[in-house]
Amino acid sequence: MHWSVILTYRDALINGLVVTVQITVCAAIGAFVLGVILAFLRQLPVYVLKRLVDAYVEFIRNIPAIVKVFFLYFVMGWEGLQSAVVGLAIHQSAYICDALDAGFRSVPREQSEASWALGHSRFATFRFVLLPQIWVVSLPSITNQLIEVLKNSSIVMLIGVQELTFQAQQIEADTFRGFEAATVVTAIYIMLAFGIAGGASWFERKVARR
Repeated sequence: MHWSVILTYRDALINGLVVTVQITVCAAIGAFVLGVILAFLRQLPVYVLKRLVDAYVEFIRNIPAIVKVFFLYFVMGWEGLQSAVVGLAIHQSAYICDALDAGFRSVPREQSEASWALGHSRFATFRFVLLPQIWVVSLPSITNQLIEVLKNSSIVMLIGVQELTFQAQQIEADTFRGFEAATVVTAIYIMLAFGIAGGASWFERKVARR
């Protein structure tokens, strides 16, 4: 094994890491925001709206992430990075919506009714009464979904986005040292995943102390 190849291609790996982090952060934020909106719409007493959200979640969950990215890139003609971020955000939003919905079901309905009786709107009840309570219940599931965004970011190499996996493939093509490149890139993915899990654990402890 020749680990010196990693030093030779360190700039490419750093650039790939930056792109991977950019995709992960942007897609995770988009997925979370969209997931919260969908979860809120599911709480509204409008039958048709609930069924539309259910249909969206079911539809999105049954289509692979790569199909969404390909559709945006090849059919819609978007740029690679834009297709990656939006495709992954849409894909993961359905799972985050389900995770939040499970958290809402864990909160007694009497709390919502009490909030409405005090004159608060449904949005205010959602924002200030329900949402703060569901973090402890939903955070582990949401953390898993954020890690899924990180893992799924590797598929965007198929549309030419030069993230970590793309750079590892490029190193292999140039040097035939695929094992060394894959080992280092795998270690980086693991560290990033542990970073997300550690950040979520810190946030959970902080919320629990309040």
